[in-house]
Amino acid sequence: MELKFKGHRGRKDCTVLVSHDGGESYANLPLYLEWANHSPTGFEWGYYGSGPSQLAYAILHHYFTAMEGLTDEEAYEKAQDIYMRFKQDAISTIGVKEWELDGFDIEAWLGRFERKRLDK
Repeated sequence: MELKFKGHRGRKDCTVLVSHDGGESYANLPLYLEWANHSPTGFEWGYYGSGPSQLAYAILHHYFTAMEGLTDEEAYEKAQDIYMRFKQDAISTIGVKEWELDGFDIEAWLGRFERKRLDK
């Protein structure tokens, strides 16, 4: 499976789509508000606010269930520990109207994060 996320900032809102087939078809990324409720109004990126927190959590939760086969509860536990750092490193630095992030990007970030954690 080739996981891909794509964000677009419109005039009134931000849309984030996810594809499980390498970009052939996309669906809306769920907010996962039942697991982390930072921004019921939607996703954002490019700064340290509640919308970017919601996006960071949603991307990691989705990644862990889709790519690692975790249950929602297991994905919650795993994402809960690291999504604020993911927001800081990856989501808050997106400064463009449109962006793409794939499973390999997330895997690479997870590897860097674990190496930093072990070095401490």
